Amino acid sequence: MDNIRQKLLQSLMEKLGQIMKGPHAINNIPFGDLQISRAQFMILFFIAPKKSGATVKDLAKLLGVTSGAVTQFIDILVEKKLVNREEGSYDRRVSLIKLTGFAKKQFRRFKKEYFLNLSDSFTNLSTAEIGEFIRLIEKIKTPDKLT
Repeated sequence: MDNIRQKLLQSLMEKLGQIMKGPHAINNIPFGDLQISRAQFMILFFIAPKKSGATVKDLAKLLGVTSGAVTQFIDILVEKKLVNREEGSYDRRVSLIKLTGFAKKQFRRFKKEYFLNLSDSFTNLSTAEIGEFIRLIEKIKTPDKLT
């Protein structure tokens, strides 16, 4: 990789990091009347669109932590009445994690506010430029691992 390309990629990653840092800089995120951790926030975002729920294994992979750590996050979300554990239909040893009705309602409101706040970062881009930015990002190959 030539030096100019390497510097441009480094600059790109730093700028993307700055954009995402704002909404993720706080450790406890207000969720209605509750406070949730960043990891719990990521869990809710991951399982919200999944009608069948998500497994602990799926969540561990997403967060890059052990299944035991995910179980601790889930226990707190169950306590806060934000998720339920349901037996898998094919294997009763596998629990599916799903949002509660209360959490679905709160999540819709929260998601709208979250993206509204994040959109401030893109006020200098036209709608066409945002579309082009998305098109370009979709061309990026996600690395399997960092060395």
